[in-house]
Amino acid sequence: MEFGLLTRLLLLFFLTLARAAGNGDDGTVSEKVGWQSEPNGRGTFSLIFSCVVTLTLCVFSALHLNVPPESRSNSFRLQFLDKTKWVLYGIFAPELVVATAAAQFIIAAWLKKEIDADVKSRNGNGQVWDITQCFYAVMGGFAVDLTDFVGIDADGRPKRFTITPEGVRLLSFLGDLPTIQESQIRDKSKADWLAKSIVCAQAGWMVIQVIGRAAKHMPISLLEINTCGHVACAFVIYLLWWHKPLDILVPTLLPVSDEMKEALALMHLCSPQTSGTDEHGIMDIRCFVHVAEGEDDERVWKLPESYPSPVLSSAEQTPTIAAENDGQEMSELRTHLSIGSPGSRDPAAFLGFGQLWSESDTKKKSTTRNSSYRYQFNLNAPSISPQCLAYFRNPYDGFSIRHSRYCRRGFPDAQQPSVSPRPLIPPAVLQTASRAADRLRSLCAQRPEYQPYYFTLGFGPKLAHFFGETDYLVPHIVNFPSLHKLSLGQVNIHRDRLRAVLAATAAAYGALHCSAGFNNFETFSFVTEVEKTLWVYAALTITVSGVLLWGFFSARQYWPAFDAWVSGVNPAMPITLTGKEGRQQGKWVRFCRTFGVYVVLGCFVLARVYLVFEAVVSLRSALRGLYETPEWTDFLPHL
Repeated sequence: MEFGLLTRLLLLFFLTLARAAGNGDDGTVSEKVGWQSEPNGRGTFSLIFSCVVTLTLCVFSALHLNVPPESRSNSFRLQFLDKTKWVLYGIFAPELVVATAAAQFIIAAWLKKEIDADVKSRNGNGQVWDITQCFYAVMGGFAVDLTDFVGIDADGRPKRFTITPEGVRLLSFLGDLPTIQESQIRDKSKADWLAKSIVCAQAGWMVIQVIGRAAKHMPISLLEINTCGHVACAFVIYLLWWHKPLDILVPTLLPVSDEMKEALALMHLCSPQTSGTDEHGIMDIRCFVHVAEGEDDERVWKLPESYPSPVLSSAEQTPTIAAENDGQEMSELRTHLSIGSPGSRDPAAFLGFGQLWSESDTKKKSTTRNSSYRYQFNLNAPSISPQCLAYFRNPYDGFSIRHSRYCRRGFPDAQQPSVSPRPLIPPAVLQTASRAADRLRSLCAQRPEYQPYYFTLGFGPKLAHFFGETDYLVPHIVNFPSLHKLSLGQVNIHRDRLRAVLAATAAAYGALHCSAGFNNFETFSFVTEVEKTLWVYAALTITVSGVLLWGFFSARQYWPAFDAWVSGVNPAMPITLTGKEGRQQGKWVRFCRTFGVYVVLGCFVLARVYLVFEAVVSLRSALRGLYETPEWTDFLPHL
């Protein structure tokens, strides 16, 4: 009932605008004036002040930044600088903030859906979170003390790490999700709905003024058009971040139960930022498999009696990996990288294989495409790094998490002498993590669709279960990672989907400014025809580049063959250990891609700067009608 009434009121409002437009005075005052004083109408200062205040307040109040790192949470100056930086982003690159809000909204919605599914799988038992609690996890609101696993800081403080959304999802999957009430989060949030309402009213009044002036055929300043574009972006950001807590400075330190400690040990081993990597970027867990009860294939995790044996090599002295099938001919086997695995960016360098190619399913729009790779490996002739040999002896050979015959540090590119050899994983940590891995493997057997999230299926007569390397624990969650690494981890959203959001927002922003350039010269306050032409070119540059980039990124999402061609990883294409020399991609393709990116980005930045610059300087000589105000009684419904 209320929705229908609101619809009728909006329809009546726009019909009134249309009637006012038809009956308005078409003759605007064409006299040009400079600085205009206030008393007899709106002046130049009030116009600029209104736009600047509206723009700044919209951006500032719309920003809901993540929990800052521990080193910045107690510094007002650093917090102010962070906020100022993002306000500038919102003013000069609003699509960047929109994409950030969209990414966090997608993650929070995904996390809520997954937690609900976990509760349903346990017949309603377990913690149920709402969207606010999920947003709190997305922004880095939950932290744990990992002193038992990684020691203490140099200054004697305990090691505190933030649980990522993927980490929260793992805790929920294992049934270890902590109990936290929404009221506790809202109590920490500094969201001021009265202040937001005032800002929305101010922004709404700005938009109504522009609509009213357009309906009465009165001049509109370019600064107002620019401000309206930012107001539209701010409204979108408001909607996306509506349930996200505001200005949380310190995360909630979770109490750790025995079951949760097991999960944290496994999360620690799988998280690059807590367990660390060597100088070659290799984690210990990359070579470990989970051996469940009843899995007795010792060829996966036990050294052969004849070890050591030479490494198989190709003409380039890179390992030719092959699998032996009961003494028969070597056969190709297949591995699936876990969803969200960092290895999907450069699988050859990640896995270390000399001959590697992807299996892209071009018939299905699969979200797990390019995560399946074929390779060859000889289980009877492994190459184990000397520093990893201890993992094949007591007590390590008694845990369910064991080192496999595949040893990434045994490949030629990782065999250089280490400056500072990494210490072995403490047996107690591995034993604790093994209990969580047992539970995880058991749950994945009951819900096999989740196995690709946590395990990398690998070689062997039976598929070996390697562990996915996922950032379950991080020092803190950044607001915006980077355009290069823009992704959502285990959420498995294609990285180019968020880039497409950036491009679409830019296209819409440019289209709004195009409306000023292609409209009547007397409606929008351009000083000269040249400035109008430059405005049109700048707006078209932003719009067209946004549309083209949106099409490009969308094609990479839904056309795997095109994605492989652009990225340089094609089916049945040799890739060297570095993953660079073997990219069979023509030089002209690489040149066009690099040249296109820099040219489009450069033109985009110049166009954006010109629009902001022209919006301000155009007021130096504006139409007198720009400073007249419409008669608002003309817009009231009447017969």
